[in-house]
This record gives sequence, C-alpha cells and structure tokens, in this order.
Amino acid sequence: MDTLEKDWDIFLTIAQEQNITKAANKLFISQPALSYRLTQLEKNFDEPLFIRTTKGVILTETGELYYQYALDSLKRKHEFEEALENRKHIISGPLQLGSSSIFANYELPSILAGFTNQYPHVQLHLQTGISSRIAQLFTNNDIHIGIIRGHHAPTGEKIYLNSEPICLVTSKDCNREALTTVPQIRYTTDPSLYTIMDTWWNQNFDTPPNTSLYVDTMATCRRFIQKNLGWSILPYTGLEYFKDDIYIEPLYWDNGLPIERETNLYYHVRTPQRKPVQAFINYMQKYIKNKKSPKNSKHK
Repeated sequence: MDTLEKDWDIFLTIAQEQNITKAANKLFISQPALSYRLTQLEKNFDEPLFIRTTKGVILTETGELYYQYALDSLKRKHEFEEALENRKHIISGPLQLGSSSIFANYELPSILAGFTNQYPHVQLHLQTGISSRIAQLFTNNDIHIGIIRGHHAPTGEKIYLNSEPICLVTSKDCNREALTTVPQIRYTTDPSLYTIMDTWWNQNFDTPPNTSLYVDTMATCRRFIQKNLGWSILPYTGLEYFKDDIYIEPLYWDNGLPIERETNLYYHVRTPQRKPVQAFINYMQKYIKNKKSPKNSKHK
C-alpha cells in the first residue's frame, strides 16, 4: 500500500467511525500517530477536513468532497490492480499464422475453432498458400508460425505433425501400363512435390509422361481424374472421400521405402516467447497427441 492509499484508508476509516480513538484501534496504530497523519493531510488542503467535538469528529464541507474522492479513487485503484492481475492470466495479442492450403482445408478449421474458443482474446491473422510461399513468409518473419508440408528447412524450431503417403491416382478404368499414353494432369503445387513426381516416374518408366493437362488446384485435378481425363500423383489428404470413384495406390521408391510427405509446424525461438505463440504451440502439441497419425492408417 503506497502513501497516498494509506492516507485514503486513514481518512475513510476516521470518517466512517466518526471517532479518532475507534479509528486508531481499527487501523492498529496509536491515537497520537493517527492524529499526526490527519493533521498532515489537512495541511495539504490548508483547511480542516473534520470538526472535532467532545463526542468525536464530523466531516466539514471540504471533508465531504474529499470523502467521495477518496472512496472513488480507492475503488478505481483496486479495480485497476485486479484487472492487472487478471491480465497476467489472460492470453491476448496477435498471432500471425501461415498454413499450407491442403492442411488449411482439411485440418485447420477444427484446430482454429478449438483454439479460438479456448483463447478468445487472441487476435488471429491467417495466410494460406503453397508450402514454399509459407516457408518464405516464415523466413521473412512475416508470420509467427508456419505449418509447412514437404522438404523445406526454414530456420526455427520444428514440431512434427504428420506424414502422408504420396499416391498414384487414376480412374477405375486406367492401369499403370497405360500411364505412358494417358494424359498426366499437373496441378499447381510445391516444387518439392514436382521433384517427387518426376523422380518416381524416372525410376519406373523410360519415356517422359504425356503431360498435357495443367490445372490450378488439387480439387480440379481429382475431378478430371473422376471423369477419366487423365492421371496424377497426389498426397493422400482428401483422397479418402473419393476412393469409391477413383483408384488410389500409395507409391514406393525403387529401394522399397514408401514415398511420404511430412507436415511440420515451425516457430521462431524467442525468450520470452510471445504468449499467443506459446499458447498455440501448446495447443498443437496436445492436438497431435490426441489425433491418430496417418502413419497408422492403411491406404488402398
């Protein structure tokens, strides 16, 4: 309690008790010490705050004004201190998040719904796109957290989220032997995934693919395949909803290892870490513990 607050407390107690002796007992200080503090307080106003009588004390007109001022000031100070203490336990502030489009489409909505419900005071800012763009945003410090698929290595801490198979996707009427003549459908994605596609092809075929269809999204690519317009190589995410209409075959390298693509969460290391960033990291760590890993699923 600072000096000003002590003066308010002393003055209000005397006014409420209307007796210096009773006020001194309540405040656990001697009567002479209390009288001295009151005299010093009155000197600040250059006029008395109380009228002394044989029965006790009565507020003067100035005392009435000061009584309301001290009462309001003490209340506001306590409200401020309470708000300040509560603020220590409330996570607030901006969170700049970047995510690959596929993760944003299939995973992120439920994640953000739960996170914003738990941390309603965090101001969320989101950017989505291909992983190479999100990695660049992260490297440039334009985002606090990047959820990135594939082989990118921005500087920062990494949390593994999941892995998914890379699959050959064709119509039901197509088979692997026909791939050299059936049009390959390419969609806009990361250069790292193009590298996977080309490497697998070169390990399995001696002639270049018949790449003649270029589309901008994986969803468009899937629809073309459903209509028997061609084939493609796609990550498994989202394909499970179409497995009755298309053929899905997880791919393997020529050494027998499955072709998979990781999704990782990247964050910048700071001391202390921003509260919204740390809250999201903690939330995601709990989320991935409760989520069944795609590695444990069989894809056919």
